[in-house]
Amino acid sequence: MRKIQKLITFILLIFSMNLFAQKFIDVSDSFDFQLALNYANANKVDTIYLTTSGGVYTTTDTNYFNITTPKVIMPRPGLAERPIFTHSAVDSSVIEIFRVSNDLTIQGVIFDGSHARTHGMKYALRAGDGPDGFPVHKTGMNIKVKDCIFRNFYQNKLSSGPGYAVYFLLGVNAGTVIVEDCVIENMGDEAIRMTETEKYSPINKRCLDTLIVRNTTFTNIDAECVRFYGDVDTSAATTDAYVLVENITINNSATRTMYIKNNKNTTVRNVIISNGRLPGADRADRADYLIQIQLPGSSITNVDTFNCVFGPVPSALAISAVKGGTVDNTSIFGFDPLYVDAANGDLKLTPESPAYYSGYNNTHLGDGNWATSTPTVLPLNMTIVGKGTVIYSPDRKGYVFPANTNVTLTAVPDSNYKFVSWSGDVTSTDISTSIIVDAFKNVTAAFEIMTEVNEGANIPVGYSLGQNYPNPFNPATTIEFTLKEKGTTTLKLYDVIGRLVATVINSELNPGSHIFHFNASHLASGVYYYKLTSNGFISIKKMMLVR
Repeated sequence: MRKIQKLITFILLIFSMNLFAQKFIDVSDSFDFQLALNYANANKVDTIYLTTSGGVYTTTDTNYFNITTPKVIMPRPGLAERPIFTHSAVDSSVIEIFRVSNDLTIQGVIFDGSHARTHGMKYALRAGDGPDGFPVHKTGMNIKVKDCIFRNFYQNKLSSGPGYAVYFLLGVNAGTVIVEDCVIENMGDEAIRMTETEKYSPINKRCLDTLIVRNTTFTNIDAECVRFYGDVDTSAATTDAYVLVENITINNSATRTMYIKNNKNTTVRNVIISNGRLPGADRADRADYLIQIQLPGSSITNVDTFNCVFGPVPSALAISAVKGGTVDNTSIFGFDPLYVDAANGDLKLTPESPAYYSGYNNTHLGDGNWATSTPTVLPLNMTIVGKGTVIYSPDRKGYVFPANTNVTLTAVPDSNYKFVSWSGDVTSTDISTSIIVDAFKNVTAAFEIMTEVNEGANIPVGYSLGQNYPNPFNPATTIEFTLKEKGTTTLKLYDVIGRLVATVINSELNPGSHIFHFNASHLASGVYYYKLTSNGFISIKKMMLVR
């Protein structure tokens, strides 16, 4: 009996070892990777370790590498060089390397669309059902692409024809898709494209639950780096995907970098767009703006744009959130990010870069894999209460100054507001004050709305419009006027050829003397005319803005 028990124990041990052995396989580049993957799919092997340093994993089979069972693909730890994936079929109709039809985690590899051993690949990773409905993808599949390089995807190889890193086909219904710590370079069209939802049925079906693109660099992309569509039903009744695009560096790429359409839950933040170029010839119409997102609940914050290029008909807003989305314009910058050597592909931030601490919550802008220096800058964070602006001397770049800079702060109230006080790391009621940025600094500038003066007992006997003061001015000035009776009052500003450039007041005002402060920081130098209208009274005077 004891011998039988030992035999059973031994058999169970061998069986469990075999099961464990089937959890992963080691694959060298001497194998046709198609055969290795087919074996892994058939035997439900969940991890494929690539064992050849710098090896080329490919096949001459006419089918793509098809992920039909959950899979992790990664190099064996310690490899000196990344393994490379391409496809070596002679048939030019084979244009994709991987088709993802089930859960996939792939990391630490290179996808090369123009390798010497391929005729030219159009797609690195495609997900969903093909034109013939095969293979059927798993509903809710999760895809994670980490620490990978996608390079040189052009259908006709080496710079001709469309090419994509990640592309969703018709009908995808995925779970969470993450592209993180990746480099995507030299693409003949959009780098990440998920846009087929407008062809879905029903129309309120989204292509995934969550999309995260983070800590990734895009270089030399012919169209958008990220192009994503929610469903065509934009009503509040539908729940859109959560889309997060953060800490992205985009260099030497087409004008339009992101277009997120009809999606209520999009967050774009901590982005650097630099050294732009016009889009590829097939996408020449996409040279009008940099980023657009749509619908309530979507927001753009903390974006730096430098040396961008637009087509002959640029959009009025380079960065916009339409249909109810929001853009925090106070965190849209235009400074040189100060790369180490952008011309030679080194986008590492120098210690002096204003991109440090200018991100959301004083994080850095751009791909974090480039933010490796010890910064020599420090942030001065400004909170505005009420309506007004703050002028910095010297100028603040992003949120930062070189460490130990002595900064003069000047408060400029908006129209009909007055400055009240500074608080935080500097306290004062003077309109100008100074602070040394020798650590993280936080300051609040408070403004209050002006109240009407001399009402009731001192009602003026007539209407009048005073000369603004100071005049000339830069950038703020004060305008005083009196009203004899209550009534709808407008105060409008026109340029020298009579075009309306600002409406300072358009409301019903009580009789009395009124003082309004006007901030012209958004206007160019020149002569302007301001016109007061109330109860049939009209008066016009001239002012001069000198910068």
